[in-house]
Amino acid sequence: MAQAPNQLHAIDALAQMAAGHLTAEALTRACLERIAARDGTVRAFAWLESERALDEARARDRADRAGLPAPLHGLPFGVKDIIDTHDMPTEYGSPIHRGHRPGRDAACVALMRRAGGVLLGKTVTTEFANVHPGKTRNPFDPARTPGGSSSGSGAA
Repeated sequence: MAQAPNQLHAIDALAQMAAGHLTAEALTRACLERIAARDGTVRAFAWLESERALDEARARDRADRAGLPAPLHGLPFGVKDIIDTHDMPTEYGSPIHRGHRPGRDAACVALMRRAGGVLLGKTVTTEFANVHPGKTRNPFDPARTPGGSSSGSGAA
């Protein structure tokens, strides 16, 4: 049985997309379906942009790859809610920043997008990546927290 796209290692997913055996849309859809199937329990995402991510993946699939290669062409990724994104709220895991919309992407997000990555959304972080655990549950034992500022990223 073939491996599900969301279970592929990044290098394998990129190779399958480069060979034409996998599309960015199919990979993104598989990741979003996995998130939907378990995020009611795990709660790893603070903000998820499913339709926007699928639109971006389709655009990657339509893009001419003959020019400068995008090393992460079509690869889905998430970022901690402590990292600024121009098109999604960045709340720093804190209620005092609820709805905050930065004017631009953090450098790491801008570089990921420029490299061809498809941003799915923002993962839960502890408040200001420091204290006060978020809502995320350990995917192997939902009675526990994954703990730490990368709890959402780790659980996702």
